[in-house]
Amino acid sequence: MKMFIATSLALLALPASAGELIGGTNTYISEARTWKTGEYAGYYVYDSKGTTVWEKGPLPDGAVECHGAGFWTPKEILGDGICIFGTSPDRWTVAHELTPGSNLWNAQDKNPFHRQGVWHVVHGTGRYVGMTGEGTYVSNELSDGRKTTWFEGDVEFAN
Repeated sequence: MKMFIATSLALLALPASAGELIGGTNTYISEARTWKTGEYAGYYVYDSKGTTVWEKGPLPDGAVECHGAGFWTPKEILGDGICIFGTSPDRWTVAHELTPGSNLWNAQDKNPFHRQGVWHVVHGTGRYVGMTGEGTYVSNELSDGRKTTWFEGDVEFAN
């Protein structure tokens, strides 16, 4: 019985999954359309295309495209979208969301493009079929006008 309890406690100390830690930077050009709904408030839609360089994990560097939409007010930025990594036939898609309450900002802030939120894998094709995972991200604008996003999290591969 003591051996069973010790073994059970040891198993509880192990992680629940054998995921792969990933971390990388997207750098891209973003095109946005905006509609003001009031002073310092409105709706936005964006499309971005660029590249991802992975600093952690087994994923190859490559193409990324992101699309999304949301609202801004004098207090907060809200929104969601998708990012598609890779090229056909091997692509994986994440859904991302600006976490409510974490994107508070002053409408006069010098970097209105700072964003942070959460993501999770929603689909994979080719070698990424069955891929799962989730994590966080932080986005900013570079001095040359391009956008950059740091992604990190854990993923699992079915194959």
